[in-house]
Amino acid sequence: MPPSIYPSKERNPQPSRSSTPQQRKAREFTQGYFVVNESNAAQTYQYQHSLHRKTRTALVTTALALIAEKGLSQTNMIEIADRARVSRASLYNHFRDKNEVFLAVVELEVERIVQLALREREVAVRLAIVSREICGHRSLATSVSKDPAMIANLLSRHDGELWSKIYQGLASLVASDSAGTAIVLRWLIGQIFIPLVPQQSDAQSKLIAEAIR
Repeated sequence: MPPSIYPSKERNPQPSRSSTPQQRKAREFTQGYFVVNESNAAQTYQYQHSLHRKTRTALVTTALALIAEKGLSQTNMIEIADRARVSRASLYNHFRDKNEVFLAVVELEVERIVQLALREREVAVRLAIVSREICGHRSLATSVSKDPAMIANLLSRHDGELWSKIYQGLASLVASDSAGTAIVLRWLIGQIFIPLVPQQSDAQSKLIAEAIR
């Protein structure tokens, strides 16, 4: 009997035993047997996001330590990657240049200091904490000593995303209007070049808190 010219009525004919594993896998894919596990995909994304965050934090904290040792101008991208034990390709995936690293360092420290001060309820105590952190900051002191022009240039510009975060952070600390926040900002900037001793920080913080109430 000649073979039928009509297609088989069987919906999913069994694959030939002679087919290779690759052929069977391709056939299963086309027949809809390959199903993406959404749970695994979500776990993979979370892992990658966590790894990205940890790598970025390692790079920024390493840069902070290097700046404390030798200043911003003497710190280079290769040294940051090597000290953080991160590939140079990964470093440039996070930051285009040293300026971006420096801005990330400042942003990280601003967030840290603000969160530290927010643990207290009184505005005067919060301001004293911020003042003490600025005046005792090793990386900042080294940068002012070795790279004063770069620090002055950064402080001369009060625009951009970084300064917006600084304003927001100070505003959350003092619970004052924009004028009061501006007074606090000018007071703190002055301490970058002329640091206060702890007793001065405490005394002036009380005066500033009274003035902006």
